[in-house]
Amino acid sequence: MRARVILYNPEHKAFLLIHRFKNGRDYWVIPGGGAEKNETPVATAIREIGEELDLQLKPAALTHFFTSEAKEEFFYTEIPYIVAPAISGEEKERSSKSNVYQPEWVASADLTQINLMPPEIAGKIITAI
Repeated sequence: MRARVILYNPEHKAFLLIHRFKNGRDYWVIPGGGAEKNETPVATAIREIGEELDLQLKPAALTHFFTSEAKEEFFYTEIPYIVAPAISGEEKERSSKSNVYQPEWVASADLTQINLMPPEIAGKIITAI
């Protein structure tokens, strides 16, 4: 099981995403990752956001958004930050010139113009927000 969190700043109408450059590919992902043993989807989402972005979320702040075809759980929360945090945790350790993790804000209007993975998520977000 994997869990991801759609981090949205309503004042700036922007989403905090991870811009990836990996082995020549250029794409974007919603922050999150895999569950540890006996971990719930909410606990996974909170831990992963803490590890990757050093942001502390509370369970009550997360709203279940949807479950993808690949059985990934997506949650939604609003955050007040306007400066993108630096990547941390395992992603920072795995970073190299050919494997980049770059947190960046993406305006709502630009969401369908980027290579967001999984492909179906951009349309679902735009429809719901």
